[in-house]
Amino acid sequence: MSCLAGPINCRVRLDRGGYVPGESILLWAKVTNRSRVTIKRTKACLTETIQYMSHNKVVETELRELSSAVRGRIPAGGSDEWPDEQLAVPPLPPTNLRGCHVFRIQYDVFFIIEPLGLEKDIKLQLPIMLATYPHRDNEGTLKRPVQYPESLPIFRPWLEDKEAP
Repeated sequence: MSCLAGPINCRVRLDRGGYVPGESILLWAKVTNRSRVTIKRTKACLTETIQYMSHNKVVETELRELSSAVRGRIPAGGSDEWPDEQLAVPPLPPTNLRGCHVFRIQYDVFFIIEPLGLEKDIKLQLPIMLATYPHRDNEGTLKRPVQYPESLPIFRPWLEDKEAP
């Protein structure tokens, strides 16, 4: 990646591409700031994008941040490494709802680099799949422990705006 003040190198990877609610996404990243501008902060976030459909066309799109982690400044010439940062996966519907033509759901992990000043943010998008069954090994045991939250976080802005009948 390159910005007006010089190159910024970034490598990001996830431990895998599919998860179930209750698991954690393990993210590794390394940012090397070879530019002349200080990086204000770096951020990793899990997002949900819902596209509402009518007659096979998108009529509305809703984007919300589900979980995030933030790191501080990286001076010009400096670097920062994220070794196995965890992003929690809350209770959510799966990515692929077969037979549903009313809406589409997509989940992504974004890694965002925010330079100081007027430089534009750099965003790396890593699409992931959400499923309903955790990944098991050949013996049938879970690869990693799953912790299910006690309540489902539901926030839809239009529910808050409308008055009750």
